[in-house]
Parts: sequence; structure tokens; C-alpha cells
Amino acid sequence: IKECLKQEQIKVKVYLVTNYKIKRKLKLKNLIYLSYGDINMSEKRNKAVKKSKEKYIAFIDSDAYPEKKWLYNAINILKKNRKIGMITGPDLPFKNQKGWSHHIAEAHKSFLLSGTKVFRKNLKKETKCLQASSCNMILERKIFKKLNGMDEDIYIGEDKDLCDKLRKFKSILYSPNVVIYHRVREFKPFLLQRFSYGSCIKDIVRNNSEFNLNNIQYFAPLFITLFYLFFPIFFSIDYFSDFAVISLISLNLIITFESLKIALNPLNFLKIFLIINISILSFGLGSLANILGLNKNIKELYTKR
Repeated sequence: IKECLKQEQIKVKVYLVTNYKIKRKLKLKNLIYLSYGDINMSEKRNKAVKKSKEKYIAFIDSDAYPEKKWLYNAINILKKNRKIGMITGPDLPFKNQKGWSHHIAEAHKSFLLSGTKVFRKNLKKETKCLQASSCNMILERKIFKKLNGMDEDIYIGEDKDLCDKLRKFKSILYSPNVVIYHRVREFKPFLLQRFSYGSCIKDIVRNNSEFNLNNIQYFAPLFITLFYLFFPIFFSIDYFSDFAVISLISLNLIITFESLKIALNPLNFLKIFLIINISILSFGLGSLANILGLNKNIKELYTKR
């Protein structure tokens, strides 16, 4: 909160939205407390925007903080280019994270974990992109209202849905100068987060009439997970056995290559290799549970720290 209020060259008002009323409040100027109960984050954001009067709005997560010119740099771009409707930027790990959270942060530099959003994990050059995450998203308030805000029925993937609607008439720009730092979860909470991410698969189908790369990537972990589950059956059938073995080797060669790109140290390489493999399976199992209607406690799993 304090880092958000320290933004340079721009006046900031922070709307802190919680499930329940905060008893011990920080007595800081321009900090507004809002509480609406245990509702979806998409609905919380919509309610906060309705309370606001500012021309520009920005979303950031509770476990993240921005650099001091985060908003100034983003708003300057929006002012200069009317074709741009939303700004995002690097989503980097906290500088002092160690242990498994450090290795998980490194693993996110692979497209196998971050998909088409892998550019957010590095300080890449300015480029247009298909999607921004709600931990680092800046746009005009009137644009947000034009889109009718976020879909309040979506628990995970509400930011993707918003971006899909916006790209019908505006572009999304990634700028390396719009930086936030995001705490990376430890191993078990990370896997639960990946499982929860996989549960968005029905919303991807429901809200998208076309299946481009940005949509297909959400199904890859499900197909890989099904392949692992049915591998013994494929292997036992003569016609499929060779194909199954070649597919298994190819998949793990890709994961090996990605892991070596990130870590040459043998021990770190093994950890990255493990993280990528298990995270793919966790995402895929989340998708499978969603399809089978077995994921009733997603909010509890996702918020597990």
C-alpha cells in the first residue's frame, strides 16, 4: 500500500478491497477501505471502480508492489497513443526470494509455464500483446466502463476475458518501464494455484468463439495430463506403443531444453525440470476436475498460502 502511494509525479488514490472490514487501519491519506464480503475478485474490482472518480485506473495484487514511476510511465503512453487501450509491464519476483519460490520464479521464464505471457517475466522491449494480467493493468476508467467491467461470474481468468473484449477496438501494450514486483508462492501453494488456473477452461470455451494460440494454450496441459494418465494403455497397444514412447521422449526433451536455458547448475536444473513437469500436470488436473465438476473449493485452494 505504501509503495503504491509513493508513486512519483502523479497523485494516487488507493482503493483497498477486502472480504471483511479491517479493524486496525493504516492512517494514510488517499487510502480508501472497501469491504463487500466473500465475492469474486472481478466483482470487487468493479465495485471499487464505481466508487472511484479518477480518469485512470490501475489494478495490482495484494502480494505485489510497483516501481515509483509505474503509473506515470503507463499514463504517458496512454496519453500519446489513443489506439492503445491498456498498458501492462513486467511482473517480476521479489528481489530477496530464496528456496523453492526463487526456483519457481526462474521456471516462469519458460513458455511452458507462462505461455504467451512469458514476456512479462523479463524486461523485454516494448511490444503489443494479447493479454495483460490484473496484477499489472492500467487503463482509462471510461474504457473499463465501456466494457461493462469484468465478468463477475468468472473467478479465474477474468482479466483475460476483459482483455479479449478490449482488443476488439483497442490494443494492449507491454512496456518494460511499467514494472511491478510480485511475491512468488512456495511449492505447495504454487501447485494449488496452478490447479486453480486449470479450472478456467470452461470459461475459455464459453467466452471465446475462435480458438487462436492465446486460447489453445490453456488446453495443452489437459492434453498432456490425459496422455500421462493413458500412457500405460497406449504403451500396451502395439499400434500406439512406438508413438507413445516417442511422444513421451519428445515432451521431456522440450522440458529439458527449457530447463537448461534457465539453469545450468545440475541441482537447479533438476528443480526447474521438476517444477515445469509438475506444474503442467497440476494445471491439467485442474482442467480435468473442472470438466468433471469436481472443483467446488477452487477459491479455498487458490487463496491457500
